[in-house]
Amino acid sequence: MDTQLKEKILLGEIDLDFSRQEHIEFLKEVYSLYNSAVKVYNKIYDYYKGKTDAIQTYKFVTDRSNLKINLNYIKKFIKEEVSYSVGKELAYESTEGNTNFIKDINYTLSHWESNHNSDLMKYLLMFSEVYELYYLDSKADFCSKIIKPTQGFALKDEFGNVIVFIHCFETKITNKKFIDVYTKNKIYRFNENFVPVKEPIKNIFGEVPVSCGQLSYEKEFDTIYNDIKGLQDAFETNLSDIANEISDFRNAFLVFCNAKLEKDDTKKMKEKGIIILPGDKSKAEWLIKNINDSFIQNTINTYEDKIYQIACHINANEKMQSNTSSLALRARLNAMENKCSLNQNAHKDIIKNRIRFICKFLKTKGKDYDPKDISIKYTANIPQDDLMIAQILAQVPEGTISKETARSQFSFIANSLVEAERVAKEQKEEIDKHPDLPGGGEDE
Repeated sequence: MDTQLKEKILLGEIDLDFSRQEHIEFLKEVYSLYNSAVKVYNKIYDYYKGKTDAIQTYKFVTDRSNLKINLNYIKKFIKEEVSYSVGKELAYESTEGNTNFIKDINYTLSHWESNHNSDLMKYLLMFSEVYELYYLDSKADFCSKIIKPTQGFALKDEFGNVIVFIHCFETKITNKKFIDVYTKNKIYRFNENFVPVKEPIKNIFGEVPVSCGQLSYEKEFDTIYNDIKGLQDAFETNLSDIANEISDFRNAFLVFCNAKLEKDDTKKMKEKGIIILPGDKSKAEWLIKNINDSFIQNTINTYEDKIYQIACHINANEKMQSNTSSLALRARLNAMENKCSLNQNAHKDIIKNRIRFICKFLKTKGKDYDPKDISIKYTANIPQDDLMIAQILAQVPEGTISKETARSQFSFIANSLVEAERVAKEQKEEIDKHPDLPGGGEDE
């Protein structure tokens, strides 16, 4: 393919048109980039599912115990960070106080699955990269689909703008492979041989309808998988070896010295539980393998400790002193909280772009909003001392903190704006019940 044509496509000087063969050739090169990356991401996904190298390549010993012990720390840590970061519902706030905008956002997303944001975070932490694809369903509702990097690939220019996005999938019944291609103007569908299978559809958004989430510039090299893969393999291998050593103790050998044993004698010994030795120098004893349990336990403890250290997690099963303060307990979470803050920042970038596409969708409904007006609030999913917060707010001079900000500090209030409307409604109902009483003023 002509290098000059590639440069023009990458610079946005030429729009992609897959009715032209040279643009099909460009698409094939994009697909090859996807294929080269998908091998790495498939390996990461295998580890999340527990298909580790230690389990897959564990050496089989004939006529011996061959137990395989799987300890999936990668899944455990990812689920902990997801639960901590987005376990509670996201809240939207308008810097201009535009309550209608927030209501429209919540209404637009009301039909989405409840675990959509948590799944988005899960794949972001798993692969350090994830895509969120936007489309309109048969009811003309704004919808989204999470695309893992094992299923899709976005080609970007040097400024991070998406030029083309491909989504590769296979139908369950026919097992046919298809490639959906998204450009800023149209949406195409090809088979695995890049032959169009239906007419292209107009893209109503005017740009490639996808948000690209990225945890860091290092991508797959900045994942829990990359950090602890070797430790987890070593842990599983050694633990499996120990389990098999214990199981093989059933195959103990009885050693006879200076004694002759006939075949029928073994049966009599088992039945009567008695051994008669022929002379003073004869003896019988079990042949036992000497296992250094302290060395084994120290090795296992070292593996486990290093896994927790590198992942910036704490072992909740460790024994704590009964008089440990809440501040000391919270301090143990400091490394994990800092890590989850970075995770939330990467997740927030996806949500910001989602709101931008929601604004494009709402504009078709005659509603014009500025996506920059919305700020996203994350609430950590940990026990919170609401009594202490109430005491602090009670001592703050009036006029220092708005009521909306004060409400948002409590863990049991998911949406401070909705809560303010409920309070105002209750106050109005009380005033209507007692018209003779003086009004108490409006709740801000």
